[in-house]
Amino acid sequence: MNALAGCRVLDLGIITAGAATAACLADFGAEVIKIESASYRDPFRRWLSDKPADAPDDLPPFFKATNRNKLGLSLDLKQALGRATFLRLVANSDVVVENFRRGVMQKLGLDYPALKAVNPNIILASISSQGETGPDALYVSYGSTLEAVAGLAWTTGYAGDVPAITGVDLNYPDQVVGLFASSMVVTAWHARQNGQGGAHLDMSQRELTSFLSGEAFVAASDGVAPGREGNAQAPNLIQACFPAQDGTWVAVTVEAGQRVALAQLVDARAPAVAVAALEAGLRDWITSRPAGAAVEDLLAHDIAAAAVLSGAQVWQQQGRVWDQALQTSPQGAVVKGFPQQFERQPMTISREAPSVGADSDEVLRRVGRLTQDEIDTLRDHGVI
Repeated sequence: MNALAGCRVLDLGIITAGAATAACLADFGAEVIKIESASYRDPFRRWLSDKPADAPDDLPPFFKATNRNKLGLSLDLKQALGRATFLRLVANSDVVVENFRRGVMQKLGLDYPALKAVNPNIILASISSQGETGPDALYVSYGSTLEAVAGLAWTTGYAGDVPAITGVDLNYPDQVVGLFASSMVVTAWHARQNGQGGAHLDMSQRELTSFLSGEAFVAASDGVAPGREGNAQAPNLIQACFPAQDGTWVAVTVEAGQRVALAQLVDARAPAVAVAALEAGLRDWITSRPAGAAVEDLLAHDIAAAAVLSGAQVWQQQGRVWDQALQTSPQGAVVKGFPQQFERQPMTISREAPSVGADSDEVLRRVGRLTQDEIDTLRDHGVI
């Protein structure tokens, strides 16, 4: 897909929020240049790894997923030469993506006014936990604390139990901001193409997480406090997961009007039996048979059911459960695919995630328009 053909993105993003935003822009056809320094690499290169910081570079799965289709540039922004070089790149680029802690770009002398001074049409996409302004803007946060303060943890978990968070393997606020932020960049890019100039996009992960949980807050404002219900959800008669004979879990949703059908299926003595007893009967019935057979019988009675698939099992369901969500890179690595796809010009994974500085010289010559002597000077000073 070439929605962003001709757009050049300087990607300062790390972990998921920034890097995934830039990955979406690369999928849309933008040229994305991932910028790291020798002293501070994207932590995803060592994510959940016990390797020392000075170990040879590698590309863990998380890093591959959020950095495919990008070029790699090594550039130390803490050095004056590095910052000056970055501004030369900005002068010939269209978008900068960053998700540093608030205040970092300003301390580096690379905030929006500084970028705009060298390129009046630059688009700066600032992705942060709490946004650019407000009393919490400078606070350190993680996915867990964002889900807590955004209200998501309040609505998740089981009745009478503690709130639940998604954890590092999902990190819900990071995942959703990548989709919203990339769409905002596309909107700003097309506005710029229509003569409306650059923009500073301020995107708060906390705000987006609250937005996506908004129905619960509307109910609370009306005096309704449903509380945590686990997998149960009114007005369904039963909604839960049960273990089958083969160890696979089965998710089931039984509507209120299906009481008789369920009672007949699990051989309850009477359809008027209490819901708790009916749920216990359903649990025993599923436990006594393989997951596939249980799901098949439930579906035959028009009761919604599905096996809870592991990651490996999901991968095996391509073409049935999913089509574009996962892709393989040119070297055969499994990476995240696309949240949407285009028929006439399908998006593809055409480039592996870069090792640190893989394309430094080429990017500096072509985009920064540096001479070889200038590049050699940067290397001599440890800037690249």
